[in-house]
Amino acid sequence: MNYFEELNAVDVSGFTEKKNGLTYLSWAHAWRELKKRFPKSYYTVYQNELEWNYFSDNRTCWVKTGVTVVTADGEEIEHIEYLPVMDYRNKSIPADMVTSFDVNKAIQR
Repeated sequence: MNYFEELNAVDVSGFTEKKNGLTYLSWAHAWRELKKRFPKSYYTVYQNELEWNYFSDNRTCWVKTGVTVVTADGEEIEHIEYLPVMDYRNKSIPADMVTSFDVNKAIQR
């Protein structure tokens, strides 16, 4: 079984939460399940050229994160995501209104 099949087979239904009509698995629960099975795995928060942990087009902001799964045989597979910095309604926050807390929430998503 490959790493994706193994992780996909994990029953996390007891850890999901509902918000705005959507079902979520928190980062903490997802990370715990990954690290239990692939303990050498790690994540990366990318920075822009100014060494900020978010990116902007002066209208909105987003973060770039990566999760690298390290398999038992040492293979490393990185999955990169670009996640918008959003408010509690899942709407992008205008760049001039973004706070460090908003950025942190996006990273942890």
